[in-house]
Amino acid sequence: MRKLLILCGLVAAFLCLAQNANAQYARQGANIVDKSGYVLSDSQLINLVGNDVFQQTVVGARKQYKAGNGFLWGGVAGIGLGLAGAVLTGIKVGKANYNDVETALKNDSSIAAMYLGSTAVMSLGASALSAGIVLKTIGKKRLDWVEGQANAAKGYSLDLGATPYGVGLAVRF
Repeated sequence: MRKLLILCGLVAAFLCLAQNANAQYARQGANIVDKSGYVLSDSQLINLVGNDVFQQTVVGARKQYKAGNGFLWGGVAGIGLGLAGAVLTGIKVGKANYNDVETALKNDSSIAAMYLGSTAVMSLGASALSAGIVLKTIGKKRLDWVEGQANAAKGYSLDLGATPYGVGLAVRF
């Protein structure tokens, strides 16, 4: 039993090594980087994936990813500001000695304005957050696909890992 567990552990380790050895390029934010962490220039990326893929996928995916990031953080800020406004509205209602919020909204127009303003800002923040999540996810998936295309375009590699006939040293073209 012990030998079987050791053998399974070795096979899993070799498979992990093989997967890591194949990934010559990775995605970092909206950029594709090489093994040393240097961002590939547009011309290097065009050489790897082709001009059509670059123009049709990379350019748009970068814009989606960056816009999604902006909407996401803008939405978080909007929700935070809306919550702060709601707390300040509650403090003002408490200081004005109203029995309930409905009475305060009917009798004090500044409290009503603060309440409506904080609700509107929070709603806009939630909408921006939702749009940001969707845009960033779509851009990320498209950039991940380009990363896969770049890794498939490399010439050859020498990998230690799983081969069709067992575990060993494999030259992949």
